[in-house]
Amino acid sequence: MKTITIVCVGQPNVGKSSLINKICGAHLKVGNFTGVTIEKHEAQIEHKGYMLKIIDLPGTYSLNDYSFEERVTRQFLENEKYDVILNVADSTNLERCLFLSTQLLELHTPMCLALNMSDEAKKEGIHIDTQILGSILGVECVSVSAFYGENMDMLLDTLIKVATQDSKSNKRVYADFLENEILALEDFLSQKHYDEVEQLIKQGRKDIQNMRDVAIKLLKQDNALSKALHDKGCWGEISAFAQKCINKLYTQSGEKNVRDIFNNDVLGFAKGASMESSHLSAEKRVSLTQRIDDILLNKYLGIPIFLLLMWALFQLTFYLGEFPKEWIEDSMQMFGEWVEEHLPYEFLASLLSGGVIAGVGAVLSFLPHILILFFGIVLLESTGYMARVAFLLDGFFHKFGLHGKSFIPLVTGFGCSVPAFMSARMLKNRNDRMLTLFIINFMSCGARLPVYTLFIGAFFAPQVAGNVLYGVYIFGALVGLCMAKILKLTAFSGDDEPFVMEMPKYRLPSARLVAFGIWHKA
Repeated sequence: MKTITIVCVGQPNVGKSSLINKICGAHLKVGNFTGVTIEKHEAQIEHKGYMLKIIDLPGTYSLNDYSFEERVTRQFLENEKYDVILNVADSTNLERCLFLSTQLLELHTPMCLALNMSDEAKKEGIHIDTQILGSILGVECVSVSAFYGENMDMLLDTLIKVATQDSKSNKRVYADFLENEILALEDFLSQKHYDEVEQLIKQGRKDIQNMRDVAIKLLKQDNALSKALHDKGCWGEISAFAQKCINKLYTQSGEKNVRDIFNNDVLGFAKGASMESSHLSAEKRVSLTQRIDDILLNKYLGIPIFLLLMWALFQLTFYLGEFPKEWIEDSMQMFGEWVEEHLPYEFLASLLSGGVIAGVGAVLSFLPHILILFFGIVLLESTGYMARVAFLLDGFFHKFGLHGKSFIPLVTGFGCSVPAFMSARMLKNRNDRMLTLFIINFMSCGARLPVYTLFIGAFFAPQVAGNVLYGVYIFGALVGLCMAKILKLTAFSGDDEPFVMEMPKYRLPSARLVAFGIWHKA
């Protein structure tokens, strides 16, 4: 059976992981906020005699090598072996998503564009002509819905077709003034026949297959290419001619950064492709998301609503968790008594009853509390509310020297510190990242919850236990914020990074995925 390796690439929150889960029945982590997939994840499925191996890369807005996610994605796409790129785009934000799609065309790799969330696009009156869009980009284009499972077989058929036929993306044509300088530099390199450049092309990198690719990267001042040629004898002559071309681009565009010139051209191409292939069939109305955000993102009501929701979650954790806790304790006690009665060896019976069974029972009795708390956090995460809270708390966090995105690792720390530490990688600035790592320790993780519930249950009545637990969590967070301010003024002083985060639409979470997440935690 032939294996086809598919790389799934897309911007954050376009539903890549959800699409793979729907196709393969896999259980990749899914959340409705930016930065869920930080590492590569794999899944596979057999379809029509082929084994399709799908690799889910971190969500990235571009291949500009700015953030950690962009570096991971770009390095994989340029250096690893695979057969086809599955570029997932949000049908309701086509123009923005085509920015990445346009950059992917330059890899000269067979590509299929999956327009996800087609169901939401229809509700908003957005119609996308996949044939026109596919012809503009030079790739196969399929409209799908991961939520309803629409056109999954068509997508798999298209991926096999793209991977098995000899087809390459059309050469993208840049704006006239850019195209002129690309051709000038390409002709210069071709005439000189530099051995070092020709060897670089022969290495088989997906992003450098001819002199045109080298010329484009030189004009973009690509760091990797510059390092590869910097110590070669030809570098002085090449860099001098490339700089002349770049100076002409500065004069004609009015920009002072050559990467901005190329990015503006990509934006223009993406906008043109979007306008040509899509249109609104009805006047756009105020969406449900916007109406809900008017309340939840209110300047005065936003944070109190968040605190109220968290307080309610802790109250439910104790109130609802108390019933199964008592059942588990009683069941374990009865089981222990039964062992003592029916086992003739007194020492062994005591060891099993008072040691093993009572010990395991004490741990299991706190499992309902932990699962209810995790359920609440997963629910807030998957609906899209977590992203709003990060936005709400950004101004408050900045007063203590923390970044708004620090909220996600910190809240994750209430569940478990290990994934909280890992998710801190979404922070691009090193000082923000290190500061957040220190403060996570003050967030009360799930491993501490049994200790809290044990002592709170012993010393406080059930009627006030939820309030006490809420107070412990809030107190730990406040101490952490105070420490953050001290560390920001001393060990991690420096300029703050501006907070930019996408606001996803509110969505009903998948019951199956939520259930799997809770089961995994258990």
